[in-house]
Amino acid sequence: MSEQVETGGTEGARLQGDKLEAYMLGHYMGALSGVRLFDEAARTWAGTSYEDRFARFVREIQDDIGHLEAMLDRLGATRRKVAKGLGTATGIASRLNPLSRIRERAGIAAHGELEMLQSLVVAKRSMWVTLLELAPSDPRLDAEELRGLEAGAADQYHRLRAIAGETARDRFLTRG
Repeated sequence: MSEQVETGGTEGARLQGDKLEAYMLGHYMGALSGVRLFDEAARTWAGTSYEDRFARFVREIQDDIGHLEAMLDRLGATRRKVAKGLGTATGIASRLNPLSRIRERAGIAAHGELEMLQSLVVAKRSMWVTLLELAPSDPRLDAEELRGLEAGAADQYHRLRAIAGETARDRFLTRG
């Protein structure tokens, strides 16, 4: 679970909805782009022992996006459709990029891509932790839901890290 830092408490404090919306929409756009990168990774690893693991990541991240959309709706976010369009366009552009290395399973570039996917999950987990810190200030932020999402992101990170560790041997070690 996340470490909570004392910042003076929230008693008498009011959530600044415009700032929170901008923060969450930034993560929303990142998530829409990120799920496409995970989907691309799932296709790259198709036919390997990692195929099901990447397919599971895609399903879980799609579910996380659903939770984030519901939170944005509860908070009355007015710019979600614009953010969705931008996030989708960014995700498509990253897939069309001929220099994208996400399609590789071997080599140093592939390891860097696995680390990039881990970074996306770390950013998502950080958002859930931040929202959890703010939950006492706004009943529309469900602390129990956020704790579950944070735990799920931690689990995703550890599973990605395991794949990176398992596949690193083939990338960086020579045999015989």
